[in-house]
Amino acid sequence: MCEQRKIDFYPTPELFQLIRNDTELFEIFKKDKGQNIMVININEFLNRLLHEYFDDYIKELEGYSSHISKILKNSHVDEDIITDVINLLLAEVVFADNTKTKKKGNKSSTEHRYFKTTDKYETLDIIENIESQYLSQYPSLSDYICKMLQSYFNKPLYIRERIIFSREYNTILDCCQKDCIKFRYTYDNKIYTVMPYKIFTGKEQMFNYVFCYGLDEDGKLKNYSFRLSRMSSVQKNHSTIPYPSDIKAKFDLTNKLGASYAINGELEETCVLLTPAGTLSFKHIYFGRPKVDRKEITTEGNFRYYFKCSTEQLYRYFRRFNPGEAIVEYPKTLRDKIIGFHVKSLEGYENLLINDNQK
Repeated sequence: MCEQRKIDFYPTPELFQLIRNDTELFEIFKKDKGQNIMVININEFLNRLLHEYFDDYIKELEGYSSHISKILKNSHVDEDIITDVINLLLAEVVFADNTKTKKKGNKSSTEHRYFKTTDKYETLDIIENIESQYLSQYPSLSDYICKMLQSYFNKPLYIRERIIFSREYNTILDCCQKDCIKFRYTYDNKIYTVMPYKIFTGKEQMFNYVFCYGLDEDGKLKNYSFRLSRMSSVQKNHSTIPYPSDIKAKFDLTNKLGASYAINGELEETCVLLTPAGTLSFKHIYFGRPKVDRKEITTEGNFRYYFKCSTEQLYRYFRRFNPGEAIVEYPKTLRDKIIGFHVKSLEGYENLLINDNQK
């Protein structure tokens, strides 16, 4: 067992906020205990980052250094200063800290933070490797870690998700269209054994989704779409499930209409009546917004929006609207489901005992 070590580092407040944001977005929480529920686990995030990104970060630095060196040599820059110029460009241009506060009167642009290495990710070995081989051009270990974080945050969110969950990502990628995978899905805490077909990103370019095919609780074939960061303990299963002939068509529809909602069976048309206020909400509520098949204006100045996509997507999307802004005209099953959602919400308020004198 490796010895734990406390690692001090000094990020800017803005950089540390980015760390907090990704930890929450990727749902990396401590185990719920008592009243402490959904507490973000920054220690877990930083250990994952070091373990999954260190080697790629070194390769990235070497790639930049080689490219800059070639440019400088072709420009006949004195070889005695090439190394210094490369280090300067890497520090001030390539991995410049764009999060630094530049307002006058700001006495401190950094704050003390720390994390502890863990045996699970062998991060003590990584820290010792950094200290023995890579600190010659850096003022401190803290500076090195902050530069690595800046490199990481220069990448789009879906790439960052692949980095933090690279072990899961690589296992799934290796199994795609070849072997089943088994994992626990943290969203519903269920165990799934499915055949992965493809990893793709949603239209928002935020998260990665895994389109799969497997058996549901009744033993029937069903398509699934899982978010990468919610797939825990991913393992190759070595069993296979033959793909149906329509798997590509169903994946293409899922990719086009809504990454979170795997398409199963034929799509039925849905009609939703939106008031002018509802059309504004439709414009403003972007995440999960369904693709419009067609629309038409009514004589009253409202709009009928027609969709051909997952009814689950429509249910989760339109229940967020303000009362009266969106009315599902058909199918009745979807309308009743949204009505039921709001009825249960109202019942919850009616049955909740609250002291009105409380502030």
